[in-house]
Amino acid sequence: MKKHIIAAAVAAAVAAPAAMAGAPTVYGQINMSVDSVTDQGTTVGSNASRIGVKGSEDLGNGLKAIYKIEWQVDVSGGSGPTTGNTVLKDRNAYVGLASGFGTVLLGRHDTPTKMAQPTDTFNDGFGDNKPMAGGLGILGAGAEIRAANVLAYVSPSFNGVKLVAAGVSPDVAGKNTSLTNAYSVAVMYGSKKEGLYLSAAYDSFDKHIAGAKTYTQYRLAAQYTMGNLMGNIMFAEYDDGRSADAATEGTNIQVNLAYTIGAATLKGKYSNVDYKSSGAKDGTVYGLGVDYSLGKKTTAYVEFVNKDKNVAGKSKDYISVGLLHKF
Repeated sequence: MKKHIIAAAVAAAVAAPAAMAGAPTVYGQINMSVDSVTDQGTTVGSNASRIGVKGSEDLGNGLKAIYKIEWQVDVSGGSGPTTGNTVLKDRNAYVGLASGFGTVLLGRHDTPTKMAQPTDTFNDGFGDNKPMAGGLGILGAGAEIRAANVLAYVSPSFNGVKLVAAGVSPDVAGKNTSLTNAYSVAVMYGSKKEGLYLSAAYDSFDKHIAGAKTYTQYRLAAQYTMGNLMGNIMFAEYDDGRSADAATEGTNIQVNLAYTIGAATLKGKYSNVDYKSSGAKDGTVYGLGVDYSLGKKTTAYVEFVNKDKNVAGKSKDYISVGLLHKF
């Protein structure tokens, strides 16, 4: 009898990994902070907290199906102290095929231009790339676009070089839309984790998305990581193709620096916003902060960001004391 029990236990142990091989993975992060903003007071904020499900299935012959669905979750519970509402927003969601030829995705995804950014030391906070861009770019997003109705391709690495391309078709009833109404392409080299990283990316949006004219934007970035020290620079230019200069046109330079000492990472960020409109003056945004690792998945942080009057209308300070936990 004991032999049968042992045999059954061994069989179950062997079968379990095979059964779980195609099972989805639940993952996410909760990023909460106490925020103080000039003229706005102090509150508790949820900073792009998120939850997702992802997985893959081996289809044989080196081909596999992949999928991912991710949502942003307002863990603070909405806009009021007694609302109790957890607000969900769409993030990346797709299904695709991956093999030696690369990866093809269908769904909602970051544009290749967004993917090509170097390390953002203030990601998801007041010093994120988007607010640091001072309202430049289509939708005022500083090229931080997560597009819907996307067909995307990610190439394998060729001696460290990777190509990413995506076509976007707006979901507009009665319009003659196509996957070229908007497109984004990027070339990336190296690694963001160690050594040299370089990227170049370009977006184009036609009248179905941008209005009467084509809106274009591009980024160039370089980063070098050596041991505990990381530094990068990113240049971006935005043009809506009209004769009159719009508030979203101009150029932006962002610089990140980070140095790790034990469990602490000291970080700084600077952004220069050069508005094309003759009625606007150049603006600056800068940030200083410290991240402190409490464990493999938990980080405490303090961040300070300042926007000058040309970016925010008046000089504004943003202070965040927060806790990030990944799972």
